[in-house]
Amino acid sequence: MTSIKGLKRPPLGFSRLPSSTDHPKLAEHRRSSDVPISKPLSHQSLDANGEFQVDNDSKAVRYSDLLLEIAMTTAFASLTEGTHIFEAWNVASYLSFFALVWWIWASQVAYNVRFRRADWMHRLFVFLQFFVFCGLAAFTRDFDITDGIKDDSQKENQADTLERQSFQDDQVAIPLMKAQKYRDNLLPKLNFRGISIVMALSRLLLLIQYSVAYYYALRVKDTPHVTNSGTKNRWHPRYPAFIVHMLSLLFSVICFFVSYAVIGDNPKGDNQVAKLVLWYFPLFVEVAAHFVAISGRYKGWVGYSSELISERSATVFVIILGGGLDNITNGFQRIVGNISFGWRSLGVIFCGVLIFLLLFALHFNTPKAESSKRMRVLGAFFFQFFYLSAVIVNLEAIAAMLQAGTIGDGLDIPLQFLRETASIMELKGFGRFLNESDYSSPTVSKQLEKQGLELGVMLSSINFWIDNATNQNPPDFNLPYNSLLWYDEVIIEVVLQNLDSYPDDDLLVAKMDAFYYSSPLNYTSVNNETFDDIIRSVIIENATPALWFYGSGGALLLTLGVLCLISQRPRDKFEWGQILSRILFGSFIIILSSLDLHSSRNNILTDDFHYGDSKIWYLATHSLVLPPYAVALLIEHIIELILLKVARRFYPRQPTASTSSAESETSPLVGPTRNVDGNFANFINDVDFEKRDADVEA
Repeated sequence: MTSIKGLKRPPLGFSRLPSSTDHPKLAEHRRSSDVPISKPLSHQSLDANGEFQVDNDSKAVRYSDLLLEIAMTTAFASLTEGTHIFEAWNVASYLSFFALVWWIWASQVAYNVRFRRADWMHRLFVFLQFFVFCGLAAFTRDFDITDGIKDDSQKENQADTLERQSFQDDQVAIPLMKAQKYRDNLLPKLNFRGISIVMALSRLLLLIQYSVAYYYALRVKDTPHVTNSGTKNRWHPRYPAFIVHMLSLLFSVICFFVSYAVIGDNPKGDNQVAKLVLWYFPLFVEVAAHFVAISGRYKGWVGYSSELISERSATVFVIILGGGLDNITNGFQRIVGNISFGWRSLGVIFCGVLIFLLLFALHFNTPKAESSKRMRVLGAFFFQFFYLSAVIVNLEAIAAMLQAGTIGDGLDIPLQFLRETASIMELKGFGRFLNESDYSSPTVSKQLEKQGLELGVMLSSINFWIDNATNQNPPDFNLPYNSLLWYDEVIIEVVLQNLDSYPDDDLLVAKMDAFYYSSPLNYTSVNNETFDDIIRSVIIENATPALWFYGSGGALLLTLGVLCLISQRPRDKFEWGQILSRILFGSFIIILSSLDLHSSRNNILTDDFHYGDSKIWYLATHSLVLPPYAVALLIEHIIELILLKVARRFYPRQPTASTSSAESETSPLVGPTRNVDGNFANFINDVDFEKRDADVEA
């Protein structure tokens, strides 16, 4: 374009020609945007050890790895939202699903760090794997691996009976219960069949990727084809290591499609057990295939980059930690919204934040491994499943403990109202009405007002039943206390709804409905025993994670120490100290779980409705489970910092180039003297280190 003198240049450089000199970053972006449809693996042949030399191209497309990790985290985060982890079988069910999600990610990473290219074909596979994770997330609602295996018929029948009592009309209750039961039975079948087909598709996608990689490997020229002298006429596949991966994936595809067919529309208990075998046995086969392929027995194996695997693992750890922090902060919101918010609540929040920070610091305070042995790299990568499982369960347990402490404080309101009102009834005698002035302290009235309830309104309702009891012939001496229990259960439901902690257990909800919709005159449904059972069940449902909380925390440290041992043999005594301290402290925290050895439902509450003396239940209901764990992690971190401080003395800083040049520019008389002294000092240090090493070996 010819420029005209006097005219201004067009805005925003529309007429400016591209220039790599003026804009080098833009030029580099333009060059890298030329993405081919498919790229070959290598232009080299096997080395002397039988390793297939692949041109590493994984660093060029790291953003796709991040997309894959976000999709993976979203899949099991949706499980966390749809499934409450309280009982031990909830933990087992959660980890069984996490194993499927983690293996899809881990097996894809194991492929990417070796064979993934910067081309459109692999971008397409990332896009399809993203849909796989989204498909898994769609089948996590009320996921329970024990559905069809564990017999819950007695519990379900009891819940149905209580629900019919609460409706008090079978013509209304039975159709509603049948519809709900049909949905409850349908959802697990949809989940299991959906997961089976999604897992089969994920294995099929990876099988196609390995097949394409094998195709490009066969096109490499001058590849040695080794045959034994005794089997000259026998056919041998080129690069059998590829074949090992492909056969294991083909086996997995078949197993998952078979599990889809086995589950069917009306699966039986035996079919559900077969489902477990068809789901998880292929995963063990795939894991074994990775070790067999790099064992060196078969030609064509490709090593794993420890640097790339460490980057991917660190990213997943941070994303998982972020998801756990989200649940923990939700627990903080419940604490702030609790009426008993005070200095103790601030202490609980501080402990939760401190635990989170210490877990982050302990993970990244681990020295990087220098060993490049392929078996150690692969073994440490696969062992991270157990470590990440412990991290996830521990974070969920922390959030559950925050909720349990909040509910424990909230339930103290109806229990205090029950104790004081029952005491006033006993002092005033039968037939006397209750007044607000009977309460010596305004605490009860203020606490009820914060929950949206008025003491005067509740007392007038109780007085109605007191009048009813005195007018009966003969007088009903138990009715006033029974009406007190009924209204106290109403307070419990209001408190749980205000704390966004209404029970999810069908049996407990049925018990509460049967109690609420019954009249105080119904002594079968409304009595001291049924009320006591409800209040204990509410506490147990929310505080049960305390029974395995310390176990998950100890397992986290224990697996982290073992992971360091697998990654590389400790290089000095300080690294040994760090690993052993983690293992020992992890074991010590697990021993804290012995606090629940003698725990029982009978020890949660006393006869006068105070919290009992059981250690673990007391800690859970008073928000005291987290402080001991925080102290243990803090002590472990201090020990590691001390070891690091002492170890630093044995590794002096190396002089920089500027320091060396500055020393060499000194006077001619001083310069040679310093060089001689430095050489002599180095010689003395070498002698000292050799002597120390000899003493250690002795």
